[in-house]
Amino acid sequence: MTTLADLSAHVYKAGPTWDHSTYQYHIQLKYGEASWEVAKRFSDFDALLQSLATNRFGGLPKLPAKTLLGSPMDQAAIDARKEQLRILLQDLLLRPDTRTCAAMRQFLDLPGHVDEEIRQVQPTPVRSFEDPRFGVSGVCVSPEANLVMVTHEDSTHLSRLGRVWSVVEPDELGALHLWARAGDGTWRRSFSQTYGIKVRSLCWEPETRQIFVGLEDGKIEVFHLKPGEVKPEAAGALELHHKSPVTHLSVSSRRLLSVGFDTAMRVIDVRTRELRCGGRLLKRLRSEMDYLTSCHLDDEHDRAFIGTSGGDVFVLDISQNPPNFLHMVDMGSKPVCDMALTQEHFLVAHSDCIAALTVAPRGEESRMARLGNYRVKHLHESEVSILSVTVAVQRDLVFGGYSDGSIAVWSMRATEAVLVLQGHQCDVTRLVWLEEPTWGPVLYSGGGDGKVTTWNLNGNAEDFALWAPASGLNLLDRGSNLAPQDNDAALSAFEPSFDAAPAMMGGYSDPFTLGESRRVNPQALKTEESDSDNELVDAFH
Repeated sequence: MTTLADLSAHVYKAGPTWDHSTYQYHIQLKYGEASWEVAKRFSDFDALLQSLATNRFGGLPKLPAKTLLGSPMDQAAIDARKEQLRILLQDLLLRPDTRTCAAMRQFLDLPGHVDEEIRQVQPTPVRSFEDPRFGVSGVCVSPEANLVMVTHEDSTHLSRLGRVWSVVEPDELGALHLWARAGDGTWRRSFSQTYGIKVRSLCWEPETRQIFVGLEDGKIEVFHLKPGEVKPEAAGALELHHKSPVTHLSVSSRRLLSVGFDTAMRVIDVRTRELRCGGRLLKRLRSEMDYLTSCHLDDEHDRAFIGTSGGDVFVLDISQNPPNFLHMVDMGSKPVCDMALTQEHFLVAHSDCIAALTVAPRGEESRMARLGNYRVKHLHESEVSILSVTVAVQRDLVFGGYSDGSIAVWSMRATEAVLVLQGHQCDVTRLVWLEEPTWGPVLYSGGGDGKVTTWNLNGNAEDFALWAPASGLNLLDRGSNLAPQDNDAALSAFEPSFDAAPAMMGGYSDPFTLGESRRVNPQALKTEESDSDNELVDAFH
């Protein structure tokens, strides 16, 4: 099979059509010993992009602006459009998903000139778990417990009123759903609990078999799952964040780390549920309007990484109370939405990119340096933001979820995305990679449309090669290796849905069509309640 990484394509001239009604652009192609030419109108490029968008390809380049009065006829305008279409074509050939899809193959007349079988690498949907009333706020997957755990929160525009809306129209604003796989391979909802407030965060601790659910009112509900059971029992509640939303949770076999909108972090013992350390970080935030957005527990090294809405990452020593401040990494002015840690890199999702930083040993956190940024060329900060990140370490892949519903995939060694999938209608809030069979390898994505979809990632490292035509003509900047830089789914709403007949070219039938929705900015929920402002001290009044 081939991935067409050595295909040569060059828009080399523009000329009028036979009737002189418009212009067509001549593309010279070469692959192996075969060479040929195709001529395409501007409308053909438009149709190609529309076909790609219809079939779930995301992060696509934009078509050059159309002229008001028909096709441009002066030579300067024709030459400018030819150059723009050349760059557009190269952007589509750069990524292996768009390069190998059926629409591109037909556009370039590849079936008549390439005898080798072409492998398509666009991820394909396997199934989805959904509650279309809400947006997904948390996803945990446990093959050992035979469960997919999902938390939801209301993501409609009215929900922006927060507690005021719940008083005016007391309704269900959040939910916890557990899905279990039966012996015949089907999936059934084994447990559901709804809430009159939003459910903001979720984590699962496999050794103690505990589910931690972070709520909008500052409580963390705890559920215990007995061995062999798929329906948990309530085991209590932790009041850690003074009626402020619990924005993020991270857990290990020893500790639970939580951060809240009250600008406080808390660490508890997962077995005794006793408070071990914590405190407020208000004085380290850039402004009194900032809050804590995300966290990652590095239990092995007794460290906590805390992300803020102001673009900072704090590194704290949690081996003592109060915790000791170790280091701060300035990520810019945009919120830090998610983090992931590998042995080699610390990945931070913020703004429109994922920053890769070096991992420093305990006590040497000041040596953490930014190596580079994983970006999607046509997903810009002015239009989208990145909300989630996860890693497939064994495959050297990084996954990022965007606010427009796109899911991007990068090779760890290149900064340009190799795949961009339109996975959800908005807000890819959570990503989970599962490597091991029998459930894996598969990617789970949770979106603002209320769906958790599993994606089968086709191909291997060779299939994910960026475009490198043998002729060397008109190469784009395909992204460099990371280098040091300055720090700067007629379906039940509660049953898994299966895509029975995907359309050609990677299409996917979607039974629900929801309007645009966005998650709530926790700043709208902030109250005047506060405990001591002393930094990391007086944490547990």
